[in-house]
Formats: sequence, C-alpha cells, structure tokens
Amino acid sequence: MTELILLCRPESGVSHQACWCLEQSFLLHESECYPHLKDICALFPTAINHSGMRSLTKIGYLVSKAYYSRKRHPLQSLLSIKMREQLVEGCFNELLTARGKTANLAFATKALFLLGQEFEWVHQQLPALIEEHLPNPQNAGYKSVAGKVLKNLNA
Repeated sequence: MTELILLCRPESGVSHQACWCLEQSFLLHESECYPHLKDICALFPTAINHSGMRSLTKIGYLVSKAYYSRKRHPLQSLLSIKMREQLVEGCFNELLTARGKTANLAFATKALFLLGQEFEWVHQQLPALIEEHLPNPQNAGYKSVAGKVLKNLNA
C-alpha cells in the first residue's frame, strides 16, 4: 500500500492510474487502508490531475460519510483533525478547478457538505462555489447533487 500511495504523487508520472488503483483498494479492502489514512489524506492538497482527483474525492466522500455517521465506525477514532483539514483543502481545490468534471464536483461537494458539520466556514463558502458550476452545460449530472446539497444547506 505504501508503494501505491507513493505512485499517487504527481511526480511519479502515473499518479492518475495509481489513484484509480487506490480507489479500488479502498472500496475492496477498506479496513486494510486504515493504517495508511495519514498518507492518503496527505495526497489531497497535492496537484494531482483531475482524473486522479476523481478517485481521491470519492475516497474523501466515503471517509467523511463514515466519520460523520451517527453509527459507530472505526474511522471516527482514526481520522485526525489534520487529515480532515487536508480533505477540506483538496475538495475545495477540486471545486475551484474542475470545470466540467461532474464526478469530481459531485464527490467533492458531498464530502464538503459533511465536513462542513465541523468546519462552519465550509457551509458558508459552499453555496457560491456550487452555484458557479450550475450554468455550465457540461455539469448537467452535477445539478442533482448540487440541488440536494443546496437544499440541505438552506434547511
């Protein structure tokens, strides 16, 4: 797993493929990834291309969903404040730069909505970023996620 995470770094030249593999590893063997969460979260603020970030934002959403769940989950004791801050940074960067990347936008938005339960400023900044992407016709698939998040933010 350590070698795979190293390959996810932009300087490897195969970061997006490595991120795809990391996503599959997380989906298939989530608990085996827990000892490496610090290194996985450290990838979020790095300048990985959008293809790789799609995989990372999906992992970020799944981790956030488990962390903020009402049900007890092992991630609730494993995910440090620094790791959560790295998730916020990476997801915000993706919202700022991922023009027309529907999956990236959707996963980043859903993760940020959950992280905003802890970081109040996230919920304050999120509506403007969401609305920035809505007029883009390439983001038609994003509109459903965006609408639900906006509705929850206004509730």
